[in-house]
Amino acid sequence: MASIFDILNKGKGVGIGPVQSVDEMTVIPLVGDNRGDVASPSALKFERTTTYGSMVFHNEDSKPAIVPANYMVRGRGAQDHAMAGSGVVTARQTKTFNTACCIEQTQGGYLSAEGNEEDVLPVELRRSLLNYGMRSEKHYGKLWDSIKEWLRGLRVDRRTSAAHLRDFYDDSSIRSALEQFAAEFEPVDGQIGAIIMFSGVPVGLEIMPTTAHWDAYWQQLLRGCYGSELLRMKMLGKVKPSTLILPTIPESAAPDEVKTILEDFMKHLQQEVVPLVHGITVKGDRSISKDGNLETRLISTGTGGGDVILQDSEPIYISLIL
Repeated sequence: MASIFDILNKGKGVGIGPVQSVDEMTVIPLVGDNRGDVASPSALKFERTTTYGSMVFHNEDSKPAIVPANYMVRGRGAQDHAMAGSGVVTARQTKTFNTACCIEQTQGGYLSAEGNEEDVLPVELRRSLLNYGMRSEKHYGKLWDSIKEWLRGLRVDRRTSAAHLRDFYDDSSIRSALEQFAAEFEPVDGQIGAIIMFSGVPVGLEIMPTTAHWDAYWQQLLRGCYGSELLRMKMLGKVKPSTLILPTIPESAAPDEVKTILEDFMKHLQQEVVPLVHGITVKGDRSISKDGNLETRLISTGTGGGDVILQDSEPIYISLIL
């Protein structure tokens, strides 16, 4: 079976940028040339929900646009929603995705284009949607049991015992922690993606079509998806000590010495950490949809999986929970 890196390096390869680490989360930037001929992320607009379980997007560009996997929209006085997977909106079109998930169980009302907060679902809720049957089901409440389990045991200001994911993000201490956490990271030159690790263990791999897409979505990924999951794990006492030891740089080190220390650490990552991801094999591969020269596929790895979007048979977007 193909490995994840076989898919990743098909066509245009990627390299590793300067490692960033805060608390138990380490981000290994993936850098490289732009991979896809697709719309600018600014051309894609969330417009509204028309029924519960639907999300409507409009693409203003003459090229197809990509909706990131499990994109989440939260709005006041309306039922918050998240995509069940990724999506493609063709050139200058408006498209309704009718397999979306309501993520605020007892709240009524439809979302509009204005006044929303946008993120990506947390890791373990994304894992629930790797099941094709659940992902493709046209039932707006399909994620409620998973949300209730995800919130179980957390000391947050709950308005209700129902499946309201908003209760987590609206808690003042959590909101502050996530914003501060996200501020500790920033994109590097040429970054199109990242390997995300908790306590030295890879938990996610994200590749965007272009550097502009990474610039547009990295905060939503690191805050809403990975940062939220790590904070939840810490609140539940489930975070293990990190196996990844970052180098210590003496205050008296000269610039050349600092460069050598960092280069040695990068070599360590390439020799010890990256092979962990390289060894993850694709065990299942299903075509989800085809839109012009773009094809969306759902892959499974045994322990995780996610979305791959191909353009002319080459991967331009990858979003995997490991």
